[in-house]
Amino acid sequence: MNISSCITKGIQLKRSQGLVLIFLVCCEMVVPIKGWTQSFQDTGNFSFSGSHNPLRKPIFREFLPGDGLKVGWVQIHPFLGVAEVFTDNVFRTNKQRQSDFLTTVAPGIQAYLPFGGKHSFLLDYRAAQFLYGKFTRNNAFTQEGLGQVNFNFPGGLRIDLQGGHVEGFDQRGTDFDIQSRDITEWRATNFLGQARLRGPRGSIRIRTQYTRMHYKNNGQDARRDRKSGRADLTGFLDVTPGISALLGTNIGNNTYDENKQLDSFVYGVFAGLELAPSRQLSGEVQAGYSILNFDRAPIVALDPAPIPPAPLDEGNQLINDGLNLGGKQQKRFTLNGRLDWKPTNRQSVSFRAFRQIRQSAVFNTSTFVQTGFSLQGSHRVTDRLQLIGRGQYFNTKFARGRTDNRLLGSVGLNYQTVQWLGFGLNYYLEKRSSTETRFKYYANTIAISAQALF
Repeated sequence: MNISSCITKGIQLKRSQGLVLIFLVCCEMVVPIKGWTQSFQDTGNFSFSGSHNPLRKPIFREFLPGDGLKVGWVQIHPFLGVAEVFTDNVFRTNKQRQSDFLTTVAPGIQAYLPFGGKHSFLLDYRAAQFLYGKFTRNNAFTQEGLGQVNFNFPGGLRIDLQGGHVEGFDQRGTDFDIQSRDITEWRATNFLGQARLRGPRGSIRIRTQYTRMHYKNNGQDARRDRKSGRADLTGFLDVTPGISALLGTNIGNNTYDENKQLDSFVYGVFAGLELAPSRQLSGEVQAGYSILNFDRAPIVALDPAPIPPAPLDEGNQLINDGLNLGGKQQKRFTLNGRLDWKPTNRQSVSFRAFRQIRQSAVFNTSTFVQTGFSLQGSHRVTDRLQLIGRGQYFNTKFARGRTDNRLLGSVGLNYQTVQWLGFGLNYYLEKRSSTETRFKYYANTIAISAQALF
């Protein structure tokens, strides 16, 4: 792209932002809004502003607010997000930086059915189409469908079950991006279960998780296809009406289809505190110690894995004729914490922190230790206008010596014209430093989005 073309694109983007701001001001003066204080930011990620991370750590899906469209006892919530995004480093690379525009269309629907008094059933489907202006090989379609059933029995027993399927891909710039010409696509099937029994002085909780991963291109299936299972048992003792001490243990395993040197078994213990949910403050902090063992002894590869080519090179397929190396036993301090604070009905603050051992079958490594935290805050300036900000930091240390530090920050405005329609204007900054030069990058992204929730 030449300089004049870049200037023209920049002028067009600024003009679009100006028109959006004028529109919002007119709505503030003309269109009335009554009885609506729920933010789209609180209902899930409907901004679809270019953050391509459809595979989250499995969590129980939250019910969307409001009555929706009622069909008998069923509450139906259709929703739609659209966004126009500009980024100055579309491939998240250190050199050969390229800019591009991205259009995102993300529809979805949720159906919620309460039954039997305190029980409920939920179906949720979400999809997103990513369409790039110049580099169409980055185009992607993701979708996720899940079902969830919740039981609340007399006597303090609650059981939550959820199963789903995701069609996704590895985001540019993440730890698993192999920097190939084509994005790496995959599909995942997962199950999440939880049972908690409350008593007069405390409670006990059992969680289970299962994930089946299959990679669809770039030669990743042989080394990364796997089945993962995990379970943990936690006991809670009430210390005060709002605080409980906890103690627990967990086990897990990874079984690879072909890359058997990475088959592993992990176990650990943890302790911490739980803050009982209240109108203003809730959270849980776990600190522990985990040990990861590989089922098979390490082998010596015949040839080292080649360095993956830059995304713009020709004939750049990532090839590895042998299995990845196995790894040594890993013993690490672990952390998992969350804290949600709502000082007033117009402000909210969320903090997350973690440290964990993770497995990798890319870049000729078996494990990495990742430590990170995120802080997100929002302030409702008026009933319509909301200011939001978020910061994230990740430190990743791979077993073979590579160390990354990744920083993500964003600031933006959400604006609601009427009860079911909102708009967003957001700026994102991403930066990663690394001991290996080719993994360094920085990127600036601007997104204009609209979200409709019925």
